[in-house]
Amino acid sequence: MSKRLSGKTALITGAGSGIGEAAALLFAQQGARVTVLDIDEEKAESVAAAIRAVGGESIAVGGDVSCEKDIIRAVSQTVNSLGSLDILLNNAAVQIMGPLHEFTEAQFDKTIAVNLKGVFFGCKHALPIMVNQQKGVILSTSSVLGLLGDADLGVYGATKGAIIALTKSMAVAYGPYGIRVNCVCPGDVGTPMVQQFFDFQPDPSAARQQVYRHYPLRRIAEPAEVAQTLAFLASEEASFISGSHVLVDGGLTAEVY
Repeated sequence: MSKRLSGKTALITGAGSGIGEAAALLFAQQGARVTVLDIDEEKAESVAAAIRAVGGESIAVGGDVSCEKDIIRAVSQTVNSLGSLDILLNNAAVQIMGPLHEFTEAQFDKTIAVNLKGVFFGCKHALPIMVNQQKGVILSTSSVLGLLGDADLGVYGATKGAIIALTKSMAVAYGPYGIRVNCVCPGDVGTPMVQQFFDFQPDPSAARQQVYRHYPLRRIAEPAEVAQTLAFLASEEASFISGSHVLVDGGLTAEVY
């Protein structure tokens, strides 16, 4: 296994499951020290323990990304316990489904708070450290729904589109400080969140098969496949990639009809 992240410290939000968990494990395998941040502290500790069990360095932090104090604490613990902050992966998200006209204000506010404000808080408090050290990588998990529409995920898609725009703005603003900023746009991935989408459908099994047929590869991604792209973007192998949204969608958006 390549150690292309050796000597780096990463803070990953929503790292207790799904893409975040896969990224935490892979970043650690590739040499990074990892802070596992999740609203479910037990899940966070489980992932951190798995990293430590194979000789990696990792701490777990329980916290809500929509709470600025929790992000401040996570950044502080990362620097104090692991020595630096070189990579931030904004991955935490919620997905609330339903037609827009039935969405409540509370549902709207929660989606915006976690999916967008959580990214803002992470960047706000990581950037001063990275500016001071004149280097750093900020990554975020966006979605193909930041580029395309879904009838039952309008607000979710709006947050993911905003992440793409924010990524580009930060790349322009902070590139002169040696900071690269990118996001990934996965299609469907085998995570608890995507399972929630299928469970929302009248016939989950039929819905899953219908979704598979939309992909040229006739399947959806595994979390580890998205993590591989994130690890590449976090590494020096991607040293001249910044301001990009990278599709990890198995060809989903390549087809017109």
